[in-house]
Amino acid sequence: MTKYRYLTGTILPVPEPTVLPSLPTEHLPTCFGCGSENPDGLHLEVRYEQDLVVVDVAFDKRHEGGPGLVHGGMSAAVLDDLIGFVMIAHRQPGVTANLSVNYLRPIPVGMHLRAEAWMTRVDGRKMFAEAVALDDQGTNYLEATALFLSVGLEHFQDALKSIYESDEYYP
Repeated sequence: MTKYRYLTGTILPVPEPTVLPSLPTEHLPTCFGCGSENPDGLHLEVRYEQDLVVVDVAFDKRHEGGPGLVHGGMSAAVLDDLIGFVMIAHRQPGVTANLSVNYLRPIPVGMHLRAEAWMTRVDGRKMFAEAVALDDQGTNYLEATALFLSVGLEHFQDALKSIYESDEYYP
């Protein structure tokens, strides 16, 4: 599989992207993937490494699906959240339209993985990305492709306003 490292490269006919110099620490405080105020969340700490958006994740007993194995939804949530940061890196706020995950091998509870994501192309409002999750030896456990749709910042501002004005979150 060819990795289009779109953060620092150019894919014609799309002009070279303007990338944020650093990533924010979370999408919002209550985000399940990266939110600091979500007690049940994954608390992912996403960062740049060269031309990739990456995160290290450790799955524990809370993430179990089958006996001794990580639930597929948990591993998909990691990749979805990570790819969301790729969109942020490109200054393109977006929402997940499609996420396709290939589960290449079972992930044992207690395993640590490194997930990497990158943009592959942009076609109007459609933003395409890919991700993988590897163990310490470089064995690939997951691979994903995603389609995100670019949305205006007002989409998130409206959602944030309703969250922060809700007694459910802030009594």
